[in-house]
Amino acid sequence: MSGHRAAHDMANAPLDMVDPGASGTISIDRYGAIVEMVSAGVETRTLNNPTRSGVRATVRLKTDGGNVTVSASNGLNVAGNTAAVFGDVGDQLDMVSVSHTTGYRWEILTNTGSVGLS
Repeated sequence: MSGHRAAHDMANAPLDMVDPGASGTISIDRYGAIVEMVSAGVETRTLNNPTRSGVRATVRLKTDGGNVTVSASNGLNVAGNTAAVFGDVGDQLDMVSVSHTTGYRWEILTNTGSVGLS
């Protein structure tokens, strides 16, 4: 990708990622990815640890059929929280990947709505 086309290429890149569904794994594979989850009841997802730093991603609850708990083994913040519970439509985490003692982890930039952390 040429430097003078970077903004154009990013603006036209496909950023939507498919929700893996109940008990599925969210594997962020592109900068700026957005995963809009749809629940049909109380469900879980696993968020893979990133493989490099500087990747931005968004996880959001699009349709609320029940709470969705998303787990990240290397954590979601400096406090070491590893689980986020999305309970309402529009609950959203915007994150960036950062270095960690065992590779990389996600760091929450904004928590929109009422995403509970534990």
